[in-house]
Amino acid sequence: MWTCVKWEARRLARQSRFWGSLVAVAVLGGLFSYGYRLMHGQAFVVPTVGRGLANGFFVPILALTLSSSVLLPFFVALVAGDSVAGERQSGTWNTLLTQGISPWRLFWGKALVSFGYAALATLILCASSLAGGWVIFGLHGSALPSGVVASTGQFWRLIVIVWGYATVSQMVVAAFALLVSAFSRHSVSSLLVSMGTLIVLAMLGDMPILAAVRRLLFTSYFSRLGDTLTFPPNWIALTHGLLVYGLYLILFLAAILWFQPFRD
Repeated sequence: MWTCVKWEARRLARQSRFWGSLVAVAVLGGLFSYGYRLMHGQAFVVPTVGRGLANGFFVPILALTLSSSVLLPFFVALVAGDSVAGERQSGTWNTLLTQGISPWRLFWGKALVSFGYAALATLILCASSLAGGWVIFGLHGSALPSGVVASTGQFWRLIVIVWGYATVSQMVVAAFALLVSAFSRHSVSSLLVSMGTLIVLAMLGDMPILAAVRRLLFTSYFSRLGDTLTFPPNWIALTHGLLVYGLYLILFLAAILWFQPFRD
């Protein structure tokens, strides 16, 4: 298993899409910092983030929340969606199988590396937006929308919670992209199907007429800004979201095991 993990990690590190996507995520964090600076003082933003607007701690919270629906999933699907489909397209998948390597060992190695990439990309976005917020506004305690004045230490804990929650959400995206990739033979089609499905699900979740369905869609739990911008956080809502993520993670991986896409 770990041999397959190391092999997949080396394969991914040789790809330009890996490094290019991480650089793009880092630049995205800087853009969020600059955009937050432009929003500073705007009346429509103040009710959302509270009275302590000029605080660099708010930048990564907003960046992770606003990018979890489309931007981060795009990069995660770009890497995870290519893991199996790209190997099949290039012919290396069959070459590895002829060497006696189990397709399931290959898949689980790719899955672990894809999950690691999701965590890494989320961490880089969090760190780059936090660095930009620190340069522009500094990092200090301030009031939250709930009216509670959070200390610097409490803000650091909120950042860790938001990063952890966003990481789990992107791991679910990676699992879905792996499911699509396992049944695809071209990486482009895998990416298009993955992103197309995620966008459609996000649009369905925003329709008031489908409010009852919204709670069943994992994409509806990507944005939890109101549940994290309080201290202590709304653990009930966050735990609910994590349980939904866990169920979908198991569902996607179980679908791959059930339908056996590697029988060829």
